[in-house]
Amino acid sequence: MPDLVLATPSWLGTHGLLLARLPAAVPLKTCTDVVLDAAATTRHPDGVLLTLATGALPAPGTTTPDFVLALDRLQDPGNLGTLLRTALAAGVERVWLGEGADPLQPKVLRASSGAALALPLERLTAAELRTRLAAGRAVGLQLVAAVVPEADGDALPYWDLDWRRPTALLLGNEGAGLDPELARLAERRVTIPHSPAVESLNVAAAAALLLLERSRQAHGRPGP
Repeated sequence: MPDLVLATPSWLGTHGLLLARLPAAVPLKTCTDVVLDAAATTRHPDGVLLTLATGALPAPGTTTPDFVLALDRLQDPGNLGTLLRTALAAGVERVWLGEGADPLQPKVLRASSGAALALPLERLTAAELRTRLAAGRAVGLQLVAAVVPEADGDALPYWDLDWRRPTALLLGNEGAGLDPELARLAERRVTIPHSPAVESLNVAAAAALLLLERSRQAHGRPGP
């Protein structure tokens, strides 16, 4: 629940249905366009903003999650926001962030369309992420590393993996890829076959295919 809602008179006059859903305990303050422009992080705010205590965000549970997205040093806020939005749509239960961009910075929140506020997020050091993944594997979590098509080893086309098992998908940094120590923890390697005209796919674009494949398999739909 928001701590505060700040809105201009013009916004209030055209959003009566939304206001009716606002809990009575939430303070509602009216302000001028100038004040809202100064308080908002966007160039052209649409007339309303709210504040939310970090303690009100979803907290990681104590049980072993069934579907995890583990991100290694992701730097671009737009990529991270897009990934979080896709993760929420795909039913990801936990996101483990190994360093990288702050998931609660304004650019990430905008790119995620608010999905960053609906997912249990944990920011970890590189060592903590390795420990968390190793512990997950020890209790049956399938660790899956995404690699480029020409990578050496036994990488599978992503649709040949059984995504219905408890799974953690590991995605690497935009430039450097997945840390070798993290890659060695993974028991499965998957790739997205594509034309050699491009070296690799954008991490957010690749994640959409990988994360949503679990849902496709769960519904018993035929593969490509």
